[in-house]
Formats: sequence, C-alpha cells, structure tokens
Amino acid sequence: MTAKILVVDDEVRIVDLLRRVLIQEGFDVYTATSGKAAIEFLNKITPNLIILDVMMPGMDGGDVAAEMLKEESTKEIPIIYCTGAISDEEATYQNRQMSGCSYISKTSSIQEQVKIIKEVLAANS
Repeated sequence: MTAKILVVDDEVRIVDLLRRVLIQEGFDVYTATSGKAAIEFLNKITPNLIILDVMMPGMDGGDVAAEMLKEESTKEIPIIYCTGAISDEEATYQNRQMSGCSYISKTSSIQEQVKIIKEVLAANS
C-alpha cells in the first residue's frame, strides 16, 4: 500500500516542491495551504503522515496538532513539523532528543527532508 502524506504549509512554493518530490518517491500526496484546510481534509481522508508547518497565519501547526489530538481518528497520525525557525543542526538534535516529534528545517536539503520522511513512515508502519 502506498503511503498517503498530507503536506500543510502556507508557502505555496514549499508545498509544490514537496508534492513533486514525494510523488516521484512513490507517495500519494495531498496538500493544504492553511491549518483550517488541513482539518477539513482530515475529516475526509486519514493520511499516514502529516508534514506540518509550525508558523501559519490563523490556525498554526500547534493548533492543528491540538485539534488532531481531540479526535480518535487523527490523534495517532505522525507529524513532522516543518519550520524555518530552526537550523538543520537544531532539527537533527531535536529528532534525536524528542520521542514522538520529528522536525525538518526548511533550510535542509530536499534529500535530507525525504530521508526523515521515510524514517518516520518506517517507524510508524
């Protein structure tokens, strides 16, 4: 079964880049450009993984995660937080130190981002 990934970011170019790369990697990719749109999507389809921007106008990544925790159908979906607020080194440190949370720095190479995505999917399958 092909993994379904939801990419949520208010920066359309980031959404488009990740969508293209992840489709090439063989994943089914869905996108949302706001937290509200992500929640609406989750009412229809349950992805295997969510790549979630931390800072978005209106409903930010933390708000989306909090809403997901309220619902049985979404509370176990793994999230990779994607942010420009931390460096590659900080994201690597966070991924090693924090169980249950993964981070991707927007400044990381796309290859590094895909590597982390595959690791999280493998750990949660």
